Amino acid sequence: MAPHLSQEEFLSSLSTLLTKTSEKARGSVFLTQKPLLQTPSSDESASPSTLPPILIRATDGNTSAPNPKSSKDQNKKAAKTSKVKLSTVVAQEELEAFFARYAEVCKAGMTGLKKRDRKKGKAKAKGAASKVTKA
Repeated sequence: MAPHLSQEEFLSSLSTLLTKTSEKARGSVFLTQKPLLQTPSSDESASPSTLPPILIRATDGNTSAPNPKSSKDQNKKAAKTSKVKLSTVVAQEELEAFFARYAEVCKAGMTGLKKRDRKKGKAKAKGAASKVTKA
């Protein structure tokens, strides 16, 4: 397993990943957070009342697994691009300051998103619901 990045390296790499993804016509960035639980045998000195550090991960949607529905030429192209995996560990004491910077990076990277048109979805749902009730 690759070592975790420092918080500064993680935020700069995440910014780069978000800008690359927004420059493309399509793509995804997956952000996850979870407590980093230590094994009981390795962390006997810590008291059970302390909160564990948080593991924060970011990855793009690329995978090396071939898609059976796509053509063989596209499978070769997809296999060449590697999946980007970023992770860092944040202690509970540093969490608030980290999340402030993390939110800034995420907001800056989401400028390429299109606003969802909700009116069309509601109109279709209304039309479909009225047809069901008449039948």
